[in-house]
Amino acid sequence: MLKKKLFWQAILISILACITVTLFAAWLAREQAKEELQTYLTDVVEQAMLRSSRAFTVSGDILAKLDRLDLKDCSDAHQRQLRDFTFKELFIRDVLYAPNQQVQCSQSSHIVYSLPPRDQQTVLGRSLWFAFKGDLPRPSVLYGSGPHYVVMDSQYLVDILPVKKRELYIEAVLNHRVLAKTKGVKAYDQSWLQQSRVSPTNPNYKMTAYLPPKELQRAWLASFKDLLPLGFIICVLLIGIIAWLTRRSFTLGVEIIEGLQLGEFVVHYQPMVALANGKVCCAEALLRWQRQNGSKISPDIFIAYAEENGQISLLTQFVLEKVITDLSKLSNLDISVSVNLAGADLASPLFVENLAALCKKHHIAPNRIELEITERSLVLGPSAIDTISRLRGAGHLILIDDFGTGYSSLSYLHNLPVDLLKIDKSFVQALGSGAATHHVASHIVQMATALGLSVVAEGIETSDQAEILKEMGVEWGQGWLYAKAMPFDDLCKFLQAPTPTPLKPLSSSPLPDAV
Repeated sequence: MLKKKLFWQAILISILACITVTLFAAWLAREQAKEELQTYLTDVVEQAMLRSSRAFTVSGDILAKLDRLDLKDCSDAHQRQLRDFTFKELFIRDVLYAPNQQVQCSQSSHIVYSLPPRDQQTVLGRSLWFAFKGDLPRPSVLYGSGPHYVVMDSQYLVDILPVKKRELYIEAVLNHRVLAKTKGVKAYDQSWLQQSRVSPTNPNYKMTAYLPPKELQRAWLASFKDLLPLGFIICVLLIGIIAWLTRRSFTLGVEIIEGLQLGEFVVHYQPMVALANGKVCCAEALLRWQRQNGSKISPDIFIAYAEENGQISLLTQFVLEKVITDLSKLSNLDISVSVNLAGADLASPLFVENLAALCKKHHIAPNRIELEITERSLVLGPSAIDTISRLRGAGHLILIDDFGTGYSSLSYLHNLPVDLLKIDKSFVQALGSGAATHHVASHIVQMATALGLSVVAEGIETSDQAEILKEMGVEWGQGWLYAKAMPFDDLCKFLQAPTPTPLKPLSSSPLPDAV
């Protein structure tokens, strides 16, 4: 009888445990869905604001160029100029010549008519017409201060292509009036999820993205379906999984320390070259781990683990000591080395002093040690930003690595003491491919130029990519087209060779991926 009672008690406890896990999974799924959608909206509205800012900036540049031209007579040459600017950008529908508010011609016509009263004036003093028709088939945004005006496609400001397709509504509002909005949505209310972004240059210009409640319901159900089976599995395997994860984490942490002690970690160097002449200016330090049994551990595994478990500073210190020691052997060569830093390094109060002491000990000038931080590390506290400022003040160049893969605010780049942007290799490899990211690299170069920053392109594999990057104005590059990452001894030979073969690209075919 007692055994039977205990049996049913065990079943009841198991059922209650599974119900508890299921309810927790439902709550967690809703929170995850809400967070996912808010992140999605944040990313969308940031992209929309960047797109809108670029549209107005480029339009302003075009108007300034046109106003400097002597052609103001609606001649064929004048219309050719208008046509060239019209077809240069996707968001431009037409360019008008309208002295004294009287349209005399556009890129394709000589229809004369008067401009209607403007709707608003921007902070730059240019006028805006929200629904300008003119001789176009549908209303557009008219922008300018005369005598030339740009006709912009208002849908361009809000029709972005996010990674995930959802029933998205975007609205651009200037001075409480809708400038552009997504087609197909009749109305929205307070139940919709929303995220707004105010323009950093005009506090009266706001971009807002909305998602209807059914999108939250859909995301919650999708997340709950994923968590529900896991909830039941957790009821049975939770103790075993936790024990396995704890043992695995402990083992990897010990192996990293033992690897440092046994000399299993080595630093390889991948040269950076000037795209104009192939001259080696710098090399990036890359950490590699090869066990004594010959097996290799991917940096994606051990660096991610070290960052999550507080061991990344040990690896950074090892790399810095090795790099500075190696640089002391290259005192006759004008070359610097870039080292990747993690958020924990920037948060350390003694990092700047320790690096300075290390450079002084080996008589290495600070400008020979360049420091790379990833774009995801830009969201930092005041102490970390202060560390970056002190490092740059000490003479170290600051690079933003893998730029374009995150969603860093332009205000960060404007305020941070940054010297160079490194274009992520995924955008370099998309050059000339017709992929959706084909134009990202050129946009990054334009933005860097506007901010007074130099640009390094990563992952160059073909001579065609190198030529396109040179035409864009990229100054530096690295990749398998020039040289792979190599041990220090091989780097010395590479630098001392009179005419290094890797600097003479002969083929436009991609090289195999690095191991």
